[in-house]
Order: sequence, then structure tokens, then C-alpha cells
Amino acid sequence: FTKVEETPMSRDLMLHLSEGLDEGERRRLLAYLDDRLGGGVDALDSRKPHLLFVPTDPEKAPPHAVLEAVRQRGYHARLVDL
Repeated sequence: FTKVEETPMSRDLMLHLSEGLDEGERRRLLAYLDDRLGGGVDALDSRKPHLLFVPTDPEKAPPHAVLEAVRQRGYHARLVDL
């Protein structure tokens, strides 16, 4: 019997921002989140400039920490439950 090591599952967060983000703003915000919370995973594409889908590891970056980091950048955001 071989023990399989469990790895944490990533979870996609959907953030709704009051502000629409252009491509440059989106990249800067994602770079900030990566620096602040780690992860190194690109956000999923969205055709809606006010939606941001961010894959995260809930153990390293719980949803409330992601939301707080986005708000600290001056955006008005809320989590959308998937």
C-alpha cells in the first residue's frame, strides 16, 4: 500500500469590482496579489471588465485575504459565491 500525498486544491474565486479593469490594470492587480499572497497562477480570462476570476489556494490565500488585498489597492470589490 502506497500512501498518496494530498495536495491542497485550488479554488476559483470570482470577484465583482465596481470599477472596470482594462488589461493593464488587471495585470497590475494580479501581480500585486501574487506578490502579496503568492500563488503564481494567472487569473482566468473574463470578457467582463468588472469580473476577475482568481484561482487560489484557500490555505495560503483564503477568500477574505484576497478581497482585503484588492480593497487595499483602492478597488471596491465583493466576492461572488460560485
